[in-house]
Amino acid sequence: MINFFRKIRKQLADDNKPLKYLFYAIGEIALVVIGILIALQINNWNELKKTRAFEKEILKDIGNALDGNIFRNTICLKSNKKSIASADIILKKLEENTSYHDSLAFHFSKSLTWCSPSFQNAGYESLKTYGRNLITNDTIREKLGIYDAGWMENLSQRQEDFFFHTANPVLIDLFEKVAMRTEMIPIDYKELKKSKPYLNILRTFKAYREDQIRWQEEWNESLNDLYEMIQRELKKK
Repeated sequence: MINFFRKIRKQLADDNKPLKYLFYAIGEIALVVIGILIALQINNWNELKKTRAFEKEILKDIGNALDGNIFRNTICLKSNKKSIASADIILKKLEENTSYHDSLAFHFSKSLTWCSPSFQNAGYESLKTYGRNLITNDTIREKLGIYDAGWMENLSQRQEDFFFHTANPVLIDLFEKVAMRTEMIPIDYKELKKSKPYLNILRTFKAYREDQIRWQEEWNESLNDLYEMIQRELKKK
């Protein structure tokens, strides 16, 4: 092809026709520019294809993690509801001034527990590295911000601080041992029933968990919506 154009240029130069040579030169330059533009466009198409393929893999990773996160959040949601149920049982027993029963030992412990799920977000962390603009669906990109809220960590930290700094010093004087996820036996059940600090602790823990449950239910709804949106987006791609 190069030799072909070279022969034409030589022929036009030998014919001593500068105007034709000029038109030819302009045409040859135009062909070169068009060729470069086509090559650039093909390169852009290839890069876009790679970007969209990478976006699809990131969405798959986020979707898979969402499925597991929804499961973990649901487990914690059920656990927190059981903690509230135990707190209600104890409060009722104490308010009615009923006698001690061995079954209460479990509820004394369960009423103090809380569950905050540990989420897996490797796909989302990768996305933040490359930039959230990689996601072409505006709604999905916006809803992914739920992972940056930080409210779950704040709630968990608040409950942990309350337990160790406020509740535990009171509880160790009322129970033979303070241990969540096992039985707790009162040192003196009659004294426990009269302990206003203990009642305040129990009601505070219950309020914390009610707050946590409300957020976890909203979170589950948002996570499910996001999961369904990602699945629909993956089908398009």
